[in-house]
Amino acid sequence: MTASLHQFRFIAALVFLAAGSTFASAKAAEPPENIAEAVSEAARACKHTKGTPNTDAVLSAKDLNGNGGEDWIADFGKMTCDGGTNPLCGDAGCTIRIYFWDGDKEWDLVFEDFVRGYTFGKDGGKPMLYVTTSGIPCNKPVTETCEYNYRLEKDTVVPVESVAAESSAAKKKKSEP
Repeated sequence: MTASLHQFRFIAALVFLAAGSTFASAKAAEPPENIAEAVSEAARACKHTKGTPNTDAVLSAKDLNGNGGEDWIADFGKMTCDGGTNPLCGDAGCTIRIYFWDGDKEWDLVFEDFVRGYTFGKDGGKPMLYVTTSGIPCNKPVTETCEYNYRLEKDTVVPVESVAAESSAAKKKKSEP
């Protein structure tokens, strides 16, 4: 074979690989119907307030619960509503929704709340969600905050007490007769 034929095959292989990864990325970037509809609903509500919605940054996908499937996060705090009001944000924070893949063809809504912030992490190797809300859920003024921890299981989100709260409860139980 000539050098130019080897070069042609090499370039053709690179183009083929690049095209394949582009198609795979495009597929992963398409949200399931129920999730896309939730984002469309928020955009319509923004338009109802005479706003111009931009939902480009609302959705992200990653395996949150460690089951190997693509889960979805809808962070409506990332939606802008120029000239109007973001319908899913207020004094208490903005709505986030988490959808877990059911292992087949559906994504189930497993978490929804008004939050001021959130992060994902691990505790003892288990996937976790750490949430900061306004003070309202823990009977404080809206300007204050509450902290909540959740364990991300295969098909659900389970609230767990923080280490500080657990040790406080253990001390209290120990001191009771």
